[in-house]
Amino acid sequence: MPVRRRGDGEVVQQTTKQSRRRGGRSDSPSEAPTEPAPPLLKDSLLADAPTRVRERWDSTTKPVNRTALRGEGGGEGATRILSPGRRVAPADESRAAAADPMADPPVGWLVVVRGPGKGNVLTLGNGMNAVGRGASSRVRLDFGDANVSRVNHAQLAYDPRQRRWLLSHGEGANLTYLDGEVVMGTVEVASGAMIEVGETTLRFQAFCAQDFDWPDVED
Repeated sequence: MPVRRRGDGEVVQQTTKQSRRRGGRSDSPSEAPTEPAPPLLKDSLLADAPTRVRERWDSTTKPVNRTALRGEGGGEGATRILSPGRRVAPADESRAAAADPMADPPVGWLVVVRGPGKGNVLTLGNGMNAVGRGASSRVRLDFGDANVSRVNHAQLAYDPRQRRWLLSHGEGANLTYLDGEVVMGTVEVASGAMIEVGETTLRFQAFCAQDFDWPDVED
C-alpha cells in the first residue's frame, strides 16, 4: 500500500486501492469520511449579523421578476420598460393639436336643402371648390346621391381680387342648374342662390363678398 511522507517523515496521505470479485460482484474498500464543506462566505459573514442586515441582504439578492418587468398579465402594478428615447407625454400633450383654421378660412357655405343628406353644411374655401362624391373632392357631397359625379361635378369659385363668386359645370354627365337654369359656361352666383346637382339641391350662402373679406379684419 503506497504511503506519502513529508520531508520530516510524517505520513500525510494513505491511499488503498483494492478490489476483489466475490460471486461476480466487485467490492471496493470503504472511503474515508468526507469533512463537511466550509460555509459560504455570505452565510459566515451574516451568521452573527443583526436581523435587519440579513433581511436587507436577502431583499437585494432576490431574483428579478422579469415577468413583472415585461408587464405581462396586465396587472395594475406591472412595470413597463420604454425603449430608449421614448417619452411619456402628459395627457394634454397627447391630444392631437387642432389645425389652424386660418390656413384655409371659410369664405362661404353650401347647405343641403333637398335630397340625400338634407341639413348638412359644406364649407367653401378660397379659389376653386370642386363638388363631387369622391374623397379627392374639396367639397365632398357623398350622402347617397348616385347622380352626383364622383369627381368634379361642378366648380364653385371665389375670386378674392374681385370679391365675387362664379359657378361652372365640371366633367359630370349629369347637368348642373342654377336657380332652375342649366349652367353651360361660367356664371356669377349671388348669395342665397339654389344650385342643383343630381337629385340634390344646395343653397349657396356667401360669407366673403363685396362687403367683407378676411383681409378686412385687423389682427
